Amino acid sequence: MKQISYFLFLSFLVVLISTSCSNVKTFAQQLDDEQTTISAYVKRNNITVLSSFPTDRKWVKDNKDIYVKTGSGLYFHLVDSGDRSIKADTLLPKNTVIPRYKQYDLAVSSDTISNWNTIDYPYPPEFVYLDMTQSSKAFQEAVTYMKRNDSEAKIIVPFLLGFDSNSSTPYGFTLRIKILK
Repeated sequence: MKQISYFLFLSFLVVLISTSCSNVKTFAQQLDDEQTTISAYVKRNNITVLSSFPTDRKWVKDNKDIYVKTGSGLYFHLVDSGDRSIKADTLLPKNTVIPRYKQYDLAVSSDTISNWNTIDYPYPPEFVYLDMTQSSKAFQEAVTYMKRNDSEAKIIVPFLLGFDSNSSTPYGFTLRIKILK
């Protein structure tokens, strides 16, 4: 009987030690790593981060290094507000959005992961605006601010708003949209 209890105690001890020495990061550590990566990218690129959208839209044209950090954690910069003509398509609920984007990681030597040309991706992905099952939360939120056909924005996407919730890597995107009615 003593041998069985001794064996069980040793088994428990081995399991306890092996799990405590795991290389798996906790969720809090992943969030800290993500914020460190984003902060380093912001600093390296001399980006100014605002906590709310300025009332005048002049900041878009005047300074390419101003981003707004939204309540969800998305970093957003409108590069081009798109087609402002009277007949321009503006985004409405249930419109189909065709995004073209360049995706890149935020590392020091960044790699472009996806591109927006039709040679690499001849059939562009599309999603329905406000249908959260069809695209990432980040794209849905970004097109809300973009609003017009042919608009372009740069966004920094924390992993919780991105496409792959299993990866704790934040990504940057240069995003252009077409709106289909």
